[in-house]
Amino acid sequence: RVADKNYHTIAFSDYKHFLDTDTDLVVIATPSSSHFRIAKMVLEEGKHCVVEKPIALSLKEVAYLIRLAHKKRAVLSVFQSRRFDGDFLTVKRLLDEGLLGEPFTVESRATSYGSLKNYGVKEFNPAWRYKKMYGGGILYDFGSHLIDQMLCLVNEPPVSVFCDMKSVLWSREVDDYFKLLIRFRGGMTAHIESSQVSRYNLPRWYALGTKGALLSENGGHPIRVKTQIKGEEFERTYQVEPSCWERYYENLYDVLMHRAHPIIKLEEVRKTAAVIDAARVSAQKKREETVRY
Repeated sequence: RVADKNYHTIAFSDYKHFLDTDTDLVVIATPSSSHFRIAKMVLEEGKHCVVEKPIALSLKEVAYLIRLAHKKRAVLSVFQSRRFDGDFLTVKRLLDEGLLGEPFTVESRATSYGSLKNYGVKEFNPAWRYKKMYGGGILYDFGSHLIDQMLCLVNEPPVSVFCDMKSVLWSREVDDYFKLLIRFRGGMTAHIESSQVSRYNLPRWYALGTKGALLSENGGHPIRVKTQIKGEEFERTYQVEPSCWERYYENLYDVLMHRAHPIIKLEEVRKTAAVIDAARVSAQKKREETVRY
């Protein structure tokens, strides 16, 4: 245990010593493969716990943490920060307002070109996102965000997935590209794609409904909607709402202090984990897989 006078913090070299303090809330921002182990220790001590996405690397581990949190009466949450992105909030509002009629397919992409090998703590291992032992790979990393967003957009539960994962350029251990098709009860489909090997980028959002279409070239540009109103074609551009990432911790404070309802619900976290589980099996077996949760 060492005090840092510059930052007014205390550093611990051992988890046990840290957990023996009167800390109320622990935030876990370590590599993905360690999330389950550390969250389990935190919850067993009866402390509230926020975990960076993905909360764990399998549905089995996620289900265990949820049961443990209930048993210990501790708050367990995942920082799904992309729920508060302005482009996502705008797309959700436009779909909820019925501008497209009844949506039947939505496409979501996050594509770029470049390595993330230097995007990390240099004293640890900046390339951990490309290492299997650390739970690397873009499906776990950015896929956790995109799947969570899609499950918030579609009111029906996912029933099956087909996924293609590739290790193209930046790693031979984990994926740097994936394409995922999700089928929902009721017939709606979602197409999710993420890549770190795309020299050209496809639209961030594309949605079709019974009355119209929505197009977002990227997260910062205005969103275009072409639809039909009273039998006439109508086209309009909508400015993207401001992002509001601070809402997560504002809500978490209300949950802890005033017993408010959490924005990020554990059943939603479980559902995202189930889709990722099915996607990984689908990519391995090269076939459509049922989502079981």
